[in-house]
Amino acid sequence: MAQPSEQLIVANESVTFAVKVAGQGKPVVYLHGAGGLTWDPFLDELSNHYQVIAPQIPGTGNSSGLENIRDLWDLVLCYYDLFDGLGLDSATVIGHSLGGMIALELAASDQSRVKQIVAIAPTGLFKDEEPVPDLFAMLPDEVANIMVADTASPVAEMLRYMPRETEKRIEATIQRMQNMQAAAKFLWPIPDKGLGRRMHRIKAPTLLIWGQQDRFIPVSYAEDFCRGIIRSELVVIDQAAHLVTLEQTEQVLEAVKGFVGAYQDDAYGRVNG
Repeated sequence: MAQPSEQLIVANESVTFAVKVAGQGKPVVYLHGAGGLTWDPFLDELSNHYQVIAPQIPGTGNSSGLENIRDLWDLVLCYYDLFDGLGLDSATVIGHSLGGMIALELAASDQSRVKQIVAIAPTGLFKDEEPVPDLFAMLPDEVANIMVADTASPVAEMLRYMPRETEKRIEATIQRMQNMQAAAKFLWPIPDKGLGRRMHRIKAPTLLIWGQQDRFIPVSYAEDFCRGIIRSELVVIDQAAHLVTLEQTEQVLEAVKGFVGAYQDDAYGRVNG
């Protein structure tokens, strides 16, 4: 697996993003979920077809400035600043879970900044009759079990893995806590921050991808997103849950390539890796 380069982009006087970049061709911005950014097989494969630009949410990895972000709207503005720093007037944005919600918020808030959206099991809605489980009240093993279709799969084992060495175990625990702290700022106590009232503003073509066995954000939520987003389409993938990009990497990749390739772009810029 090729390792991406990393650069620090000062978005504004308060927030700096660590951005991983790999690949050539059309740039796509990838926004990660609550578990933090890991350069996994999906991103590695994606970078064989596009230039993947993957910023880490402030407060995770080497990104900084979480304490200066008051709410989701502040975060959205920081991503616009990041786009400016990257030289991207607008971009194709792929987001998973929390990252999917951020991608949709970016498109709803400023319709000129997002060309296309791939939202993979995005957060952002909440239904009393089918509530999203409280991720922040779960033990790591409980999180692993709810995120995958097969709890005995290699993906599930990867989620449960902790290093044997004490120092590395402490480091991994701290990193996990930092990831959860950053995610909680935008998802706790419930992930509904008003996106449902803004979805009608999303004009960019939108592909929603869901795992059929998703027990974290059930596939019924996909139907609500489809009803709210005018130019949306849905792909549901069997034998996959919330981590569909890892459980069925090739199917997700084919869906993304087909969707992104269906729309002709004007000239676009690239980020120097």
